[in-house]
Amino acid sequence: MGWYMFNLPEAFKSLQYELTKAMEGLGMDEGDGEGNILPIMQSIMQNLLSKDVLYPSLKEITKGYPECLQSHQESLPPEQFEKYQEQHSVMGNICEQFEAEAPTDSDGTQKARFELVLDLMQRLQDLGHPPKELAGEKPPGLHFDLDALNLSGPPGASGEQCLIV
Repeated sequence: MGWYMFNLPEAFKSLQYELTKAMEGLGMDEGDGEGNILPIMQSIMQNLLSKDVLYPSLKEITKGYPECLQSHQESLPPEQFEKYQEQHSVMGNICEQFEAEAPTDSDGTQKARFELVLDLMQRLQDLGHPPKELAGEKPPGLHFDLDALNLSGPPGASGEQCLIV
């Protein structure tokens, strides 16, 4: 899986299934079932793929691509270099979509832009992880300090043991 997002179509289906089951358990399955969950799922996906969430990181990474590509062109296998060039292009297209947003956009324009960003994010995921110089070893926002969470016992526990009290 790529770092940008989880597998969007599969994650959407899985999350939809899980939410549908949870709602059934709460007695919220009146009507046609899956039809009730679809607007919730669309809202979640629109929030995850919103300009506020994605644009700052993508813009920063996109700005760094030309220098990174130039400095590593000779050391990268040609197919990897081409993937990085395509990543740069796709990220640039996503940024352009976000930059084109206007508060006066119609619902149809907003929906079309969301669908395009969703498709571009899937394409970006298919291209793999960007150069670590640009994105680091882990996806932005996924740097967890598990020791600080203190989930597995005393501070500093490595998580290799499970303590049951």
